[in-house]
Order: sequence, then structure tokens, then C-alpha cells
Amino acid sequence: HWKHGGIVGVMGYGGGVIGRYSDLSEEYPGVSHFHTIRVNQPSGWYYTSDALRTICDIWDRHGSGLTNL
Repeated sequence: HWKHGGIVGVMGYGGGVIGRYSDLSEEYPGVSHFHTIRVNQPSGWYYTSDALRTICDIWDRHGSGLTNL
């Protein structure tokens, strides 16, 4: 079971970095907490595949690698 730890994002955008925390941290210490990134497409605006690749590459390098698109 995961609980949501809040979001760090841009006001009005709905995306950002989301903290995730496990209720079973003693049983699974390797995944007791981690973060996902949420990428939203605002209405009328589209990401290019290059922009999405860049975002995912940065998140793979500096984050958990888990995304929510």
C-alpha cells in the first residue's frame, strides 16, 4: 500500500514530482519511499517527442525513473 506524500509542481499545471511512501517499509526497505514525476499536457499545447525524451532522460538520471504521463 502506497500513500501519497504530496506534490512539488507548478501552480495550475497539475504536474510535478510526487512523493510516494510505503506502509510496509520494514518489510521492503528498498522501496520504503521514492518519487514519481507527473507530466501533464495543458489544453491546446503538445510536447514534442524530443521534449518528452529529454524529461524522461533527466528523470532516469536524477530520479526514480518512474513516470506518470
